[in-house]
Amino acid sequence: MKLQDFIESIFIEPLLKFVNKFITISKTSASKKKWKEVSQKGEFNFHKSSEWRNTSDFMDKTIKLFKSFGFNHEDYKGKTVLDLGAGSKLRSKFFHGARLIVIEPMADDCIREIPWCDLNDAEKVYSTPAEEYIEKLEEKVDFVVSINVLDHCYNFKDIVGNIHKYLKKGGLAFLSFDAHFVTNKMHPLILTDKICTKIFEEIGFEIQRKSKGFTTEIRQLNEKDTYGHGSYCLNYWLIK
Repeated sequence: MKLQDFIESIFIEPLLKFVNKFITISKTSASKKKWKEVSQKGEFNFHKSSEWRNTSDFMDKTIKLFKSFGFNHEDYKGKTVLDLGAGSKLRSKFFHGARLIVIEPMADDCIREIPWCDLNDAEKVYSTPAEEYIEKLEEKVDFVVSINVLDHCYNFKDIVGNIHKYLKKGGLAFLSFDAHFVTNKMHPLILTDKICTKIFEEIGFEIQRKSKGFTTEIRQLNEKDTYGHGSYCLNYWLIK
């Protein structure tokens, strides 16, 4: 561990956690240049060395995770599912018979350099940041799913606005991501329930349901590999 990281973990993070009990701190945008040069390079190196994603355990845990959130394999059969921030492996394959579309800024690099990457199994892959609007997707999507992604991005509001545009009327977005008290190289944003709720409502979403964290069983199964970098995860079911 670098000295700076050690100092932050021992002194700065506990101090900010204490302050956050009294003053809500949030950060919904960050430098795109720094995100691209630092955060995304770190993300790609992480995925390239992630042996776990190249095992059956990846999908086994994904199935348990999605079922814990109330989803079933047949929910979007024959429908269009947008996997936003898929990384190097398609969790969205959980939805049997769905037409899969991917938005993943590292997609081209993952496909080119990671042998077990399965993004090409999707019908369409956009290797672009989620903050950049894709006109071809407007009102074409039945369901958007994003797992542990949005706290890794550089403009939360732009992404939420794009998701709203991509969904058909009555479509659902399920967004689940870590809440943090401080930023770091891999997590440029600080997303709180208060600021997220405000942005969702401003964009025009109806919050069908929201929750914090998950059951003890699912936490033990998924925290190390899927979440665990923040204090807890925030989960939102949003209707257009």
